Amino acid sequence: MGIANRGIATGSAFLSMFFLGIGVAIVGATARAVGLSASQIGYLIAAQNVGVGIAVVVGGALSDLHPKPTILAVGLAMLGFSFAALYRSDSFAVNLGVMFIMGGGMGAVEAVTDAMLLDMHTRNESRYVTVNHFFVSIGMVGITLYLMALDLNWSASLTQVAVAMAALLALVVFLRPPGHHRAASGGQIVRELTADTGILLLFLAGAGAIGLGVGTTGVITTYATEVRRMSAESAQITLALFLLGMAAGRMLMGLLPRHNRPYGVAMVAACGALLGSVLVFALPLPPALLTALAFVTGLCVAPLLPLTIATAGLRYRHIAGSAMGMVKLAIPVGGIVFPGLLGLVSDVVSFKAALYLLPLCALLFLVATGLGERRRKA
Repeated sequence: MGIANRGIATGSAFLSMFFLGIGVAIVGATARAVGLSASQIGYLIAAQNVGVGIAVVVGGALSDLHPKPTILAVGLAMLGFSFAALYRSDSFAVNLGVMFIMGGGMGAVEAVTDAMLLDMHTRNESRYVTVNHFFVSIGMVGITLYLMALDLNWSASLTQVAVAMAALLALVVFLRPPGHHRAASGGQIVRELTADTGILLLFLAGAGAIGLGVGTTGVITTYATEVRRMSAESAQITLALFLLGMAAGRMLMGLLPRHNRPYGVAMVAACGALLGSVLVFALPLPPALLTALAFVTGLCVAPLLPLTIATAGLRYRHIAGSAMGMVKLAIPVGGIVFPGLLGLVSDVVSFKAALYLLPLCALLFLVATGLGERRRKA
């Protein structure tokens, strides 16, 4: 016995990604209230990303061999526990361990929800994947605003999040969604993923998408104030509009009437992201135009990663969890490597020179995606 309703299972996947979004933003949202130093923030986020990187690959492979709600329930349990335990100890080492567990839960949720949606929906699959990732943005914004409403009372908010996750976990353990695809063995997974370079090209495309999104989010306010001499308030508005464009882009993709061929949509969006990043970071535009273009650039960047993930799932349908897990490995890798690369080029050459890495990320996405489609047709 179990819950086989497709709508309930789809909603559970979306809600799980909402809580994942809270995990993404929780350190930044609570840092000031908890009194974390810059180095402590960096270490906590690094520990979380290591957990994500391990779990997203392992969870993706396991989801092809075992029922996906089971993997999702384990991820939600890890995530809920870490929300309840975070900052409860004065030991920074303990909190590092909690963040690693949180990353593991986030990676498991990330690995299994998209694969579960592809099992259940055989039409417009990339629409569901894109909307699924839209809920990450909602979770990130939601916890930030909620902490503001609670006057940064992180203890109460984390307890409430953990209780809400316990309720979701109680539902997920009874899910029996239709359409489960099971790989014959772990050997089949390895053989299919190593049969050609397609999965590597999809990983590189995902890395380009992550680099462009993370890089732009990290440097756009500094660029606006130091290079374009905008006020701090205008720079924050520019960042907010870029993030709003990201959220709007993912929601817009979810509203498109047909969504069976993500390649064409991804290439158009990547061309827009390349043009937008060149205009924003390479040309001395008036502040008002730069701010408007930041929104448009966010609109184009938003669907790149979800569409790449959907492409991996559709191309390797019977091992979708493993294939999408390999692409999603670009999320923690890009979150660690690309900011470091930006900082290195800024130190060795100049901040202006480092900004050219952003259009190069869009170009990497275009080349990798185009080569992958060409090889698929060949």
